[in-house]
Amino acid sequence: MLPIYEIINYTGNRYSLTKAIMKRARQINFIGDEELEDFHGKIVTLSLKQILTNEIKYSQIDEEKPKESEGT
Repeated sequence: MLPIYEIINYTGNRYSLTKAIMKRARQINFIGDEELEDFHGKIVTLSLKQILTNEIKYSQIDEEKPKESEGT
């Protein structure tokens, strides 16, 4: 079952969450997953559930900081 309350109450970076879900969905598409049949082939829903319930860990994507130029 998809944890809707987890989506509503999510306080982290939604961009990072979305990127992690899409990356996991691509992984499932290529290599499959044992739970996929339980989700009736809905890959994004499965990846969303796995990320929000911490079955799959992901690291937050930090905004790129401008690098200081050398020699100035």
